[in-house]
Amino acid sequence: MTANSLPRRQFTGWLAQAGLAALGTTAGGCTAPPRSVPAPVTATPPPPPPPPPPPSATLPSASGLPEPGPPLPLHLPVCTEERLGDQGLTLVVAPRPGLPLVSVALMVRCGPACDPPGRRGVAELLAHTLMRGAWRRGRPVDGVTLARQAQALGSAVSVRVEDRLTVLEMTVLAPRVGAALALLADLLRTPLLAGDDLLAVRAQMRDALALRLQDPAQLAAWVARRTAWAAEPQGGVTTPTSLAAVRREEVLALHRRWVRPDRVAVVLAGDVDVVGARVVAHGVLADWVRPAETPPPEPAEPGVLPEPLLPASLLLHLPAVAQTSVLVCAPFVGTDATDHAAGTLAAAVVGAGHSARLNQEVRIRRGLSYGVSGRIEQQRLTGLFYASAQTDHAHAAEVAALMQAQLLALAQPQLPLGAAELNARRAALLGALARQLDTTSGWIARIGEEWAQSSPVERLAGWPARLKAVPPAQVQAFAQRHWTPPRLRTVIAGPTERIFASGPRLEGWLRLDTPMRVLDHPSPRR
Repeated sequence: MTANSLPRRQFTGWLAQAGLAALGTTAGGCTAPPRSVPAPVTATPPPPPPPPPPPSATLPSASGLPEPGPPLPLHLPVCTEERLGDQGLTLVVAPRPGLPLVSVALMVRCGPACDPPGRRGVAELLAHTLMRGAWRRGRPVDGVTLARQAQALGSAVSVRVEDRLTVLEMTVLAPRVGAALALLADLLRTPLLAGDDLLAVRAQMRDALALRLQDPAQLAAWVARRTAWAAEPQGGVTTPTSLAAVRREEVLALHRRWVRPDRVAVVLAGDVDVVGARVVAHGVLADWVRPAETPPPEPAEPGVLPEPLLPASLLLHLPAVAQTSVLVCAPFVGTDATDHAAGTLAAAVVGAGHSARLNQEVRIRRGLSYGVSGRIEQQRLTGLFYASAQTDHAHAAEVAALMQAQLLALAQPQLPLGAAELNARRAALLGALARQLDTTSGWIARIGEEWAQSSPVERLAGWPARLKAVPPAQVQAFAQRHWTPPRLRTVIAGPTERIFASGPRLEGWLRLDTPMRVLDHPSPRR
């Protein structure tokens, strides 16, 4: 049955009922007039069925799945990155002529990784308070007026916070680029950061955190991240407790220290050229002088994951959830690693898409979950791969074992990775990249990922070629190096008694009745 067959049948049935009413049935108390009956017509025999189609690569294979086609060519526009004068300001331009729209972004290389030690939440609180008020043309402007000014330009300001990056962004018509950049510059450079606004934003963030902490999948991911990084600040998680401890003075100090032109990039993507971008950026930001103080250093990052402080298998006791969340966490490599492309394909083979191995094994073959998702959290030197699924409480232990087995199977030389399977995942990755870069906002997001890691944006153009150059053997070699049994970490979040009600308890699992203690503790231990 095709994806459109069900709606079509419903519509046809409605037409049939309406036709019967019009042709003589009683509907709504009215009787239709009689109709004449045509004379019988001698039926003609149906035509012979068409011959079967010849064998083709588009027909289902023996596995029941269609053979993947070759990846479509992906042509990336040339991005230009340069410094503006002595300010240290970075200008990045991604021209896309043809549609008179431009996405304008101001990026600051500052995020939660730049929080003061033990004060998680300062950068996020700063970012979400920028829109609450700013100085414009020498007078204070409240958040409502700022929102109206953005709407007058035909857009709205979006704020995004990542580990090492804060982004303010708008998408406007090309003639309004200068006005949009001026608004973003005022929000970033001269925010009010009033005490009442900080309190209001803190309350909103606290409510959002309380809601997310009720999600077993989110809680499992945070605990896995926190315990995988041990005492390193990269594993820090903003919690209601840490957020409540943030003081206004800390927010002001973070803004004063990190928001400076030599840590900011102006990014323009869309119907704009390099010359026009220089004129706009200089006209808006020419008066932004670089401070005399030495810029703060980049947050330190370990070259390898530290030794975890808790066992590799954790049970988060959540007695009231409707489904149990199962998460398997594995080491990954940083963006600078020589096997980064091979690792990306390994993660895609295991967990990217409906036909990836985890979905095939857990959802399609056994029906134990509505789906398994995989994602990569990477930094410049190292990272993590997460695979997550939600299932019935009684099947959680089985799903965890299946997910672990699939990650480990990729490293087994007696189970070679086929070229067709790898090509399918490669095409999926390139297709996802093409869809992201089909919009100017997608370009902004991708440029931000590279710039936050201090990588030249020109490296984007070579990413498709690097993916295409990886053979199956290199993907399996990546799994053999990084995805070994001692290095996998598993977190199950749900009602413990119901998870093990139908089978023996698993050995080596640590039960955590208060997971928040792990997130709030600077060095979580048993």
